Amino acid sequence: MPEKSSDLDREYRECVRRLYSIAPSFQVVGASGYHPGLDNMRAFAAFLGNPHLFLRAVHVAGTNGKGSVAHMLASALACVRPGTSIGLYTSPHLVDFRERIKTVSIDGSGDVRCFSEIGKEDVVDFLRRAADFINERRPSFFEITTAMAFDYFHRRGVDMAVIETGLGGRLDSTNIIVPELSVITSIGLDHKNILGDTIEKIAAEKAGIIKPGVPVVAGDLPEEAMKIVAGRAEAAGSDLYRAGDLCGNCADAAEAAGQADLRSYCQVKNIRTVFTSLKVLGAGPVVKGSPIYGAVIHAARITGLRGRWERLSTSPEMICDIGHNPEALAVSMRQLVEEAAGRHIIMVYGMASDKDVEAAVRFLPHGPSYVFTQAEGSRAMPSPELQRMAASAGIVDSMTSASVADAVKTALSAASSKDLIFIGGSSYVVAEAIQYWDGICDNKKVNL
Repeated sequence: MPEKSSDLDREYRECVRRLYSIAPSFQVVGASGYHPGLDNMRAFAAFLGNPHLFLRAVHVAGTNGKGSVAHMLASALACVRPGTSIGLYTSPHLVDFRERIKTVSIDGSGDVRCFSEIGKEDVVDFLRRAADFINERRPSFFEITTAMAFDYFHRRGVDMAVIETGLGGRLDSTNIIVPELSVITSIGLDHKNILGDTIEKIAAEKAGIIKPGVPVVAGDLPEEAMKIVAGRAEAAGSDLYRAGDLCGNCADAAEAAGQADLRSYCQVKNIRTVFTSLKVLGAGPVVKGSPIYGAVIHAARITGLRGRWERLSTSPEMICDIGHNPEALAVSMRQLVEEAAGRHIIMVYGMASDKDVEAAVRFLPHGPSYVFTQAEGSRAMPSPELQRMAASAGIVDSMTSASVADAVKTALSAASSKDLIFIGGSSYVVAEAIQYWDGICDNKKVNL
């Protein structure tokens, strides 16, 4: 048995290596890994027997919060009845490729939480079955993973799938589905080089997930974005609900956020969106003390979500968070300063060069000491360049490190037990920090 397991591990690693070499991901190479348009995705789905047509689904888009909302929805929907199986497709992964495709279920007692990542054997099997299409049509990395998710969920017979868009909405590979609910969590200025340089243009792309007659839940959107979403919903004959609608008998979102294991301040808005989405789906009651309420506030543990204001250690306290665009940073940096409560902060920080770095660094606090770093891959901004841009914004207490692991080591060696270390700037920095930290900890924090 150990030999077979070892053989499978090797084959799985080789398959994932080949996948990255055949179809570089947006996560690694940026815009060149993004293939907009749905024709190739539809052809891929047809090659597989159109598994997406057999799925009940919720489709989630948004600039910020879509990952958290998707995980909370999957966690809550798994509670609707004993034995319910919910598929969950999200991106990017932080540590292992299989994080992207999961099933979530909770037993009848509500005490046993279970998420299961797609098996290594399932990844290997899919890539074998899809080899002819991949070799002939050269789909993008995200098209391959999306097809893999649809195929896996259909084969597993999930009761419902929560599908997170990768980028945008209108031309996103996931947008071949016709869901039972479309959710747009937020709209802000991110991926401007791909989605457009105004809120209105980005809103139009996100609103592209709205389907005729399918209800829509909109989170806390800017007024100009809400107009676009409302216009698209009206044209499609789709009922539009704003976060907080239908929630007269629901638990208080702020109180729920205070108890949630997804701890960032932005979760109040996300939970309000989740509560409304659950009501639209008829999954209530979302009241304090109910199993669904418990599933929402324990969503990170139930689904295995990491990197959202995650506490990696307590002495010194070390927190990591993947929020990186100006809208997310405005919230997370305020939370950081308030939670530090006068303690010294050491920031391990790195960003992708294709982000609006100049705008982002203006949100960084000036009191902490900084260790600027860079994740692996061509997208990462060199740490000296990030240090220079931060200095132009008034941050002078800083040094650079060529790798995330070295940056975390530097921060730990400089910190007292009372200091607070914050790791962020991009999901790739957080991913490498988690991998490093898990590697040196005897008791890995897997959030089971």
